[in-house]
Amino acid sequence: MKTADMSVGIHGVGTYLPEPVRRNDWWPEAIVEQWRARARANLVRPARADGDPVGEGVDRVLSVAEAYRDDPFKGAVERRIRPDDMPSSAMEIAAAREALNRANVDPGDIGMLLTYSQLPDHLVIPNTTLIHRELGLGERCFSLGTEGACNSFLLQLCLAEQMIRAGRTKYALLIQSSAVSRILPPEDQQSVWFGDAATAEVVGPVPSGMGLLGQSHRTDGSLYEALLADCGAQRWYEGGVVQLHVKDRAKARQMLLRIADLAKQSIDEALSEARFGPADVNFYATHQSTEWFRRVTQEHAGLANARYVDTFKWTAGLGASNIPFMMAVGEREGLLRNGDLVAMHTGGSGITWSGAVLRWGCV
Repeated sequence: MKTADMSVGIHGVGTYLPEPVRRNDWWPEAIVEQWRARARANLVRPARADGDPVGEGVDRVLSVAEAYRDDPFKGAVERRIRPDDMPSSAMEIAAAREALNRANVDPGDIGMLLTYSQLPDHLVIPNTTLIHRELGLGERCFSLGTEGACNSFLLQLCLAEQMIRAGRTKYALLIQSSAVSRILPPEDQQSVWFGDAATAEVVGPVPSGMGLLGQSHRTDGSLYEALLADCGAQRWYEGGVVQLHVKDRAKARQMLLRIADLAKQSIDEALSEARFGPADVNFYATHQSTEWFRRVTQEHAGLANARYVDTFKWTAGLGASNIPFMMAVGEREGLLRNGDLVAMHTGGSGITWSGAVLRWGCV
């Protein structure tokens, strides 16, 4: 039924982590020493360069980045890596089944399926229809592969809320997976900063005052070339090995230095729409591309009272799965409780960034 003032929230979160653990000693010491030597050589570069953005948020990022300069792993100690014979869809299906079970929702009641596969099983054809088949969803289920990079979860949540509010479906199933380890050679230092995982959420109607209360979504295409996965000089469809790499270092630096300010902006806007302030937030869930990301963005946004979960040390970055994974761990460890006001922030290469505020729980 179409209801203009109905609330939409998360009924259950599922997660999947592959069993194989890759610890820091997996990388040969000779390669790690090369990374350290490169970092030491970079010490001659001034902390602030011409063209850098300015402000308190930038100062926070520069300061913490300097503190981690001698650690090539940036705080990560271990990460999960999927087996060679495991496709992304297998992780996604496992997470989805757990989400459906935790939400106590029958697969036949799912009327919308949104998936984001960082590394899909095949090009052109999304994992969505395979997952639809394996979960036994209904033929009338609206199924769509989405692409928002690490920001995909909050973008999916926005789309699902609108479909549910419009009366097109009662429940939506959202899925995200991280598997960038497959397109990073081990000698590339970025390979230590990512882990594999999948997450899924069942979204549906909740009592008034619960669920999504405020959102903010923004885009800046000027930083499109900062981080790409391609074959270098060739296009991906012209042959060669696809690898994740920084294409434009100046734009990548801009993206890094703006992290704290973009987080504060999106959180402030979402809180304003929800008619709350930073002090009202009980739990903070965010992107975790480094060990310090959560701490710096939380402090800059003034979320002094918010509880949180840090997983980067034992999972490394999980792409679009970061926020759902934090919420799942927080709920299971008693840090995220029914009725808590949750603030969320994440961004995706390209770039897009989003903030959202919701009241946790569905009863």
